[in-house]
Amino acid sequence: MAAKTVTIESKDYVFNTLKEAQKYYDAIVKELCDAKLTLTKGQDFEDLKWIYTTYCSYTNHNVDRLKESDIVGFKGISTVQQKGGQYIPTECCAIIFPDGREEEFFTDKAIKEIAIKQNPR
Repeated sequence: MAAKTVTIESKDYVFNTLKEAQKYYDAIVKELCDAKLTLTKGQDFEDLKWIYTTYCSYTNHNVDRLKESDIVGFKGISTVQQKGGQYIPTECCAIIFPDGREEEFFTDKAIKEIAIKQNPR
């Protein structure tokens, strides 16, 4: 199976592999978690916003009510995910909306979906 490239259009950058893109954004999420920071501007903010809105448009998740201006920030959070029957602690993003509402966002999952759509078989 050929490696899937991932193009992050907000950055105009192509990652050579899906894993490379996931590793890059995992590091950003980890930094947000470790530092307990909320990202509200800058290139990483624009990238995460693009990844989320693109993922939503590809999967029809929140697409009927989502505009890019609806996202005001990202912060790192700890959560628990079920994998193979086990519950595993993991770090992910929380998207922050203008009304203060937050929603979990897994960059790995979104980037994988984007790679699949960008590299059809």
